[in-house]
Amino acid sequence: MTSDPSRSAGGFVRVLVAIAATLAVIGGVAGAGSAVAVHSWRNVGVDDNGWVPVHPDSTTTWATGSCSARACNYLLLGTDSRAGLPADQQNRFGSNSDIGGESRADTIMLVHTDPDLQKAIVLSFPRDLWVDIPGHGTNKINSAFAGGLDGGGPQLMTKTVAELTGLQIDHYLYVDLNGFQDVVNTLGGVDLCVPSYNVNTPGYVEGTDADGNPTQVYYDEVGHIVDPNTGLDIVPGCQSLDGFQGLAYVRARHLPCDVIPDFARIGRQQQFMRAVINQMLKPAQIAKAPGLVGPVLASLHRDQGFLPGDLIYLVGQMRGLSTGAVEFRAVPGTTGMDGGISIVRMDPSAEQIFAAIRDGKPITGVGTQLAVTPPSEANTTVAVIDAGGADAASQVEDTLTSAGFNVSPGIVSGDAPKGVKGPAILYRPGDGAYADVVSKYFPGLQVLEVKGLAESVAILVPADFHPAQPGQGGDNGGSGAASQCPNPTA
Repeated sequence: MTSDPSRSAGGFVRVLVAIAATLAVIGGVAGAGSAVAVHSWRNVGVDDNGWVPVHPDSTTTWATGSCSARACNYLLLGTDSRAGLPADQQNRFGSNSDIGGESRADTIMLVHTDPDLQKAIVLSFPRDLWVDIPGHGTNKINSAFAGGLDGGGPQLMTKTVAELTGLQIDHYLYVDLNGFQDVVNTLGGVDLCVPSYNVNTPGYVEGTDADGNPTQVYYDEVGHIVDPNTGLDIVPGCQSLDGFQGLAYVRARHLPCDVIPDFARIGRQQQFMRAVINQMLKPAQIAKAPGLVGPVLASLHRDQGFLPGDLIYLVGQMRGLSTGAVEFRAVPGTTGMDGGISIVRMDPSAEQIFAAIRDGKPITGVGTQLAVTPPSEANTTVAVIDAGGADAASQVEDTLTSAGFNVSPGIVSGDAPKGVKGPAILYRPGDGAYADVVSKYFPGLQVLEVKGLAESVAILVPADFHPAQPGQGGDNGGSGAASQCPNPTA
């Protein structure tokens, strides 16, 4: 790259990897029976703000008691506060004063757990969702956190979400930019596989200066995926991202295939969250848990009532992230304008998601895919069919796991469907968009529709198959991505 990335005064996006990792780490220690350690975490990262569970109205009798015995809702937030960032990063991305002296919640997820259903639901909210903010009129939902803790951010944000969804919010957790980086670095990085369809170098890439004006930044490296606004600069393939690049990846909003930037970013948030949980639940990672809990918790904020016991229970539910007992959804909406401001208007179908959560019923297909946006890897279930290629099947599953796919079906033994020869990506009728996302990680494989397939998508692995890694094998040759973007309507 021949010039420095320009500063951006725009909002930063925080995926909840810090929170997800914390839950996985705590679960590992708790599983080892470390009662003394659990007690020592009681006050680490706790906000002293007198917060209590938030109800959408005062006329209904709301549930009380431990979340291990009833359905509960947790609000997970990532804020754009620059507090604690080193001077060089504040110079690159701006300080809190550069963003108006306020802190906004640019990553918003609601996690619903229900002991009776034995699963968790992770529901993402677009940051530009146009909503009623109690006592403040209508605005983008991320502005409900304005002012951070001192400005009543958690309370106002939880009240906003409660009234929007009709759900009681029992607890909150949030992390800022510096906390995110600290957590990822504490974990030793996060393994992630990245396909090459967003390659956008060499050449000029559009960024924004400190005043929000467009600017052009030239990159001379060949085959990189970059975003000058976030500092993202990675190559396709399977790799370990440190705190800075992990943050840059999940807050990037202007990659070549991002038709609606906020919707594409939600997909990456969900992908990254599932990938980090998959990583943290590996035996080797769990063994490291005791030494990680303190530093991780110290990088987060949580309400006073969110006790270690509640965290431990939530871990047990979140373990489903690697076993398929979780559903990733997003509040559906359409983009538009209001008074010259770009916003997202909620689609009426979102009420089906809220009602299903309130009533403890299964959610239909709504919210699994956002408008003109390919399905997230986290929402794509893939089986690996071992048809004689045992070692290759394990390699394929490892790639899918690090790419953030739902690999709950695991590796199954089986023969090729009638008429199918050689390695292939198979999909059920109607699930072509999911298969297309998978195909970007396994360049060169044929993609075939198969009736009666047990899972949405499966990869057939015969003997002598040698899978190419993402970014290899000619999926776009490292020369731009426009014609290679995943098809949301495949």
